[in-house]
Amino acid sequence: MIKYDIIRLDNKNIKFIPRGMTNMKFSQELDKVISKIKERIEKEIPDTGYFRNFAEDLANKDDNLFAKSVSLAVERDENVDGNALLLVSVLHPAINIDASSMLACGKRGQLLEYMNKEGFKDEVVKRIHELADSFL
Repeated sequence: MIKYDIIRLDNKNIKFIPRGMTNMKFSQELDKVISKIKERIEKEIPDTGYFRNFAEDLANKDDNLFAKSVSLAVERDENVDGNALLLVSVLHPAINIDASSMLACGKRGQLLEYMNKEGFKDEVVKRIHELADSFL
């Protein structure tokens, strides 16, 4: 027997998604966010000097994750010129608080190298689940 989650209900159309498909959507959306952050790191972070902090957000539709949204952000390191911090944060689903964790710190090339390594996405997902579990 297949269990279904109703994702949209209107007068003419009822759409169903089998359980477990939301995880695939979350994974695909996370891939998009990671690629956007990589592009922005390449374009917006100079070797030295000032740059603006930026982030890419992802609305959570995964029932297994206790979070309203997930965000990957890049912030300037105030102590070292040209360094940036790569952060992941999770927003609580009911109240306006978040939990965040630093993934990496370094220059533009170091961040891109870190993001291109093989287990990067798995590490991000693990951190996201750890942060979301901290709300429970």
